[in-house]
Amino acid sequence: MTEPLDLADLTPKPREIFRATVGLLCVIGGLAGLAGLYFIEIPSGNRDALMLAIGIVMGWGGSVVQNEFGGSVAGRKAAEAGIKK
Repeated sequence: MTEPLDLADLTPKPREIFRATVGLLCVIGGLAGLAGLYFIEIPSGNRDALMLAIGIVMGWGGSVVQNEFGGSVAGRKAAEAGIKK
């Protein structure tokens, strides 16, 4: 049988809220930078460096978002138990 779902386990902790906020800001910043490429003329010599920087920022944000929202409740509990040891 499965044990009943405890809603206290689903409330976000301050650390999780901070990490989710940072990830969301990185994703929004990366998308805003990417959208800015359509409106702002970038010299051709700087275009590759700017695309690399935008890709890195989007990767950071994607990693945080995947870590926060990509796992299951059981996976997060196992990770928390591993960290506490």
